[in-house]
Amino acid sequence: MKSILAHISLAALMSVSISSGALAQDKTGVVRFGLNESLSGQFQPVGVPPAAAVKMAVKEINDAGGFKIGDTTYTIDLVETDNQSEPASAIAGVTKLVEDEGIKFIFGPTQSGMAIQTAEITVPNDVIHFSAASLWQSRGLLNDPEKPYLFGTQNPLQAITVFDLAGIKELGAKKVAAISQDDETTRSTLPSMVEDAKAEGIEVIPILFPTNATDLTSYVSRAKAENVDMVYFFFPQARVSEALRATLDLQAAPTFGGRAINPEAAVSEAIGKPIPIPFYSSFSNPSFEFPPNEKVKAYRDRLLEFEPAVAGGHATFSFFAYDFVPMLVEAMKAAGTVEDTAAISKSLQEITYEGVIGKICYGGEIRTAQSDGGLIFVKDGEIDSRSFPSPCQ
Repeated sequence: MKSILAHISLAALMSVSISSGALAQDKTGVVRFGLNESLSGQFQPVGVPPAAAVKMAVKEINDAGGFKIGDTTYTIDLVETDNQSEPASAIAGVTKLVEDEGIKFIFGPTQSGMAIQTAEITVPNDVIHFSAASLWQSRGLLNDPEKPYLFGTQNPLQAITVFDLAGIKELGAKKVAAISQDDETTRSTLPSMVEDAKAEGIEVIPILFPTNATDLTSYVSRAKAENVDMVYFFFPQARVSEALRATLDLQAAPTFGGRAINPEAAVSEAIGKPIPIPFYSSFSNPSFEFPPNEKVKAYRDRLLEFEPAVAGGHATFSFFAYDFVPMLVEAMKAAGTVEDTAAISKSLQEITYEGVIGKICYGGEIRTAQSDGGLIFVKDGEIDSRSFPSPCQ
């Protein structure tokens, strides 16, 4: 009888132990992320791609069972707000996410002006805030020690210049006329390109036109008078075909380059057929429309299936968001917490994440992501799309 009781007690003990193990395995939690993007209004083409990318990344993480820290498996609850492309709505939406919902991790807005304003809400609340806003870089927010939780998702301007110089060198240009609109975008970018090019033995001559210029011919004529090897068109990209036609008509230069220009301009859009001179364009990320590898192609196909409205020239903005959702998760895992934003912020600046856009890392003097860039060449109507490796180790 004593042996039977002992056996029953051991069986009961084993049952409790298994039950406790099962309970430990079943421990779950939810982390809340916020999204504030232009899902309507004039900036909708810019806001929809990163919003779709964040939503798809969250879905993929949750569908895979979430992620584990310690003995807890977490899933993500994404709270979305539409800023309607209006600053007041952006401020109201982020205020709701931070103060009403208590969310500590926010993606967007992508549009710079609204990102600047919403940062005034997230910064004092120790919220980790991601945006591709170029003004976060140019106005020094990302190297401000008082704003340690702002994280840019676009390559630093100096890195994009490296991609540009690689394209210029490949086409053999030594003297370049940089034609661009005289505005804040140009003034915050072009001077550093001039200096970096000089260090590489390349002379860049800025030729700026006013925002109300109706014809670019005279500015291209000035480039020809400088006897340049390349006409480089910077901004706005919507006028590149006009600049290309003038370059060809005036025989202003034997090569043409630019930044974030759809290569179709060189294939058919500028003159209805392939242009007769070599062309290149640099991109902050590998090309969405012309994927340089299978990883980017597979991502493009998934995203277009997930949200067909992403299709178009602004689809590349999705790269400024997608990888940063799982990268944030990896930083949480490395920090061992989903709550301590100081520890998670520190981890974000220490890890390297292998994403769709290659190796991604933060660090250095500016908290903006370094990742693979893109270069596209067009010669004889053939598009050659490449990724340009990041310096992340």
